Amino acid sequence: MGRPPSRSVRQQYYLRSSPKKVFKAITNPNRLTRWFCDVAEFSPRKGGRYAFSWKDGPTHTGKVLEFAKGRGWTLTWEWPGLTDAGVTRFRLHVEPKGKGTLLRVLHSGLPVGKRWDDLYAGAVWGWTYFAMNLKSVVEHGYDLRSKYDG
Repeated sequence: MGRPPSRSVRQQYYLRSSPKKVFKAITNPNRLTRWFCDVAEFSPRKGGRYAFSWKDGPTHTGKVLEFAKGRGWTLTWEWPGLTDAGVTRFRLHVEPKGKGTLLRVLHSGLPVGKRWDDLYAGAVWGWTYFAMNLKSVVEHGYDLRSKYDG
């Protein structure tokens, strides 16, 4: 019996900022809270742990599966309250591109089926929202999140 069918969210964004600055933004807990979550714990090493929390929202916790200094990471990603969704994988990767950085987003292992369509759509929307906010923060220093979100 093989793995159940799954789908992925694949996105890429060009950021007018150095790979070093973008990498810091996706690995430093203080910087993660500037564009992503309200509270961040992140141990930047393979086998490390993380916890990302949002006020009035979920806390995602898990393990760092892969870590490449200066390039990116892959995390386990579970859905609080949806244990039957399984453990998915979330990856952020940065690479130099021209005078800026190409950010690649990959969230894989999302369940297939009508029951999971909202979860999948939420992942597409969520990663688009946060990637655009990261772009705004590293390029202009401006956090697009509303104080009324969450």
